[in-house]
Amino acid sequence: MRLTFHRLVQREVNDAVRWYEERSLGLGDDFFAKFTAAFDLIIANPEGQALWLGSRTVRRAKLTRFPYAVLYEIHPGKVRILCLRHDKQRPSYGLDR
Repeated sequence: MRLTFHRLVQREVNDAVRWYEERSLGLGDDFFAKFTAAFDLIIANPEGQALWLGSRTVRRAKLTRFPYAVLYEIHPGKVRILCLRHDKQRPSYGLDR
């Protein structure tokens, strides 16, 4: 299964990594490791994650330890990563992608 990314995902990840790294040295690296670990979950079982906010196509893979989730859609032969979203900020963030 191939992963593709919305063009804004890189900025969202960089912002979150920077924010955590400013709080504690190494915490940004830990966040990034949890972010990439979510890909293993998604690739292993794309349909295994819950649909998000009643959507018929968007699924959510929650990061461990951090209040973030990766939103994605399944397409033939690929998974499209739509966004990295904070669980407590802007509840509808990512729906328009």
